[in-house]
Amino acid sequence: MPESPVITRSKQPGLFSLENVLTQRFGRDFFLNLPELPGVYFFTDRTDKLLYIGQSASLRGRLGSYRHVVEGRHPRRTLRLVARIHRIDWEICESPACAIARESELLLQHRPPFNRAGVWIGQPWWLDGGVVSGRLRLQVQRQQGEIGPLSPGFRHLFGVLARCVYRAACPDTPIHRYPCGLIRPSAPLSLSLVLPDPAWAWQTLASAARGDAADLLALLDAIPPAASLPEQEFWTDQRDQLQSYAAKATRVLLPPSALAPDPSLLPLELSL
Repeated sequence: MPESPVITRSKQPGLFSLENVLTQRFGRDFFLNLPELPGVYFFTDRTDKLLYIGQSASLRGRLGSYRHVVEGRHPRRTLRLVARIHRIDWEICESPACAIARESELLLQHRPPFNRAGVWIGQPWWLDGGVVSGRLRLQVQRQQGEIGPLSPGFRHLFGVLARCVYRAACPDTPIHRYPCGLIRPSAPLSLSLVLPDPAWAWQTLASAARGDAADLLALLDAIPPAASLPEQEFWTDQRDQLQSYAAKATRVLLPPSALAPDPSLLPLELSL
């Protein structure tokens, strides 16, 4: 009689777990019962140290998106943040605009270590763009350009704007077919994109960069939801960030005098 085959089992049972650390720590019902209302939220570690402050037009949608943070698709900084979260609190606001204003106030007051934008005033950015050889070409730079001066946090919102414009221009293109630089968490400072109508794309992106994103938001809302839940939550997060950016329109375009940081508002020394 032949010997029975030897069955080897993985020594890493958690490797194939479909639940990330937040689902395991808080449970699915915690995220399902979050309010679908605008507000600010707070992440705290096991020692009650405040790690991060954020805001959203829908607390349930934004906080739920953190359940899908995985290695390889998100920055290591975000992975470290999620691993350290042991308490989640929130504060409901009257409107998305009120949530944005409240977040700005709290960021300057507390300066959590995992927040980058909004905790100090840094060097502004400028945006240049246009159609070159049938492509949409975009450049974010420190020297004076066509649109600006823009807030120091614009560097991290540039990728969101470019992705949203690309999706509005190519709604049938799945995200895995996007140009490599466009799907990085932090898009390169220079992008060259092939689009059906690059002139329209530049006008739309330029308007959104100036704070007028109504047309772009309407186009995004008209696109059918993505097939998978993680992709739906990804695009909800991108739209959420775009809407938040547009709501900050009066603070996005800085006055021309804001070309150097105030020494009294330089970043604090932080150890993560």
